[in-house]
Amino acid sequence: MARKRKPEEGKSGSAPWMNTYADLVTLLLCFFVLLFSMSSIDVAKFKAAMSSFKNQIDIMPGGTSLTDDELIANGISQINGIETVFDNKIPLEQEGEEDADITESKLAEARKDAEDINEYLKKEGYENEVDVKYNSNVIKLTIEGEILFESGRAKLTPDAIKLVDVISVKVKEHLADKTIQIEGHTDNRPINTAKYPSNWELSQARAIAVGYRLINEHGIDPSKIAATGYGEYRPLTDNSTPEGRAINRRVEIKLVTEEYKDIDELNEVEEVE
Repeated sequence: MARKRKPEEGKSGSAPWMNTYADLVTLLLCFFVLLFSMSSIDVAKFKAAMSSFKNQIDIMPGGTSLTDDELIANGISQINGIETVFDNKIPLEQEGEEDADITESKLAEARKDAEDINEYLKKEGYENEVDVKYNSNVIKLTIEGEILFESGRAKLTPDAIKLVDVISVKVKEHLADKTIQIEGHTDNRPINTAKYPSNWELSQARAIAVGYRLINEHGIDPSKIAATGYGEYRPLTDNSTPEGRAINRRVEIKLVTEEYKDIDELNEVEEVE
């Protein structure tokens, strides 16, 4: 009679695939712990590290510094506040009252220059033709387009030449630490000619005409001048009336401090009386 075979006993320990699975889970755990640790930044240490780059050769010129702020994104610490720093003119550590003092000092200087320009224009008989406004970084001279150009043209009229020549005297006087931004604007009436397919081209040509007058006749350094055309896209008022369109047709000459980069942030804080 044949002997009964004993049943084979199973191998002890976990199945082989469990080792691979456990390794995978461990690696994933380490990966997500690493991600979580990287999402939280010690701002004080970060500022200390960034300050070591100060005054080096063009390390992030005109860039941003990171400041501590509230927790967002489900409790993960993120850096949300951003303070703009222009060319290291305002030190990274400077804030609060010191910033206010610098702004107030620059505003007082700009006010003095703007009043000087305005008084000169009054003396020359252009009190009503040029509107002078300023803030701590920009002095803006706004000239009605009809004074400067005939309809649909970008050639300075004889009266416009006299006015630009008068303005150039003070522009040169206050240009030492500034650059000139000339902006052309139109109303929303369409134009479509071989020379000016749209108001964009017309407005830019008008800004360039003013710039050429300052360069060719008054010797202003071309590297100090930029000319921009905005067409009808930055109106000051409604274009539905002739009066509104006349206001929107204009050329703006802006004297901008060289350290001030974002000219579109101009907020007119004061108007010269």
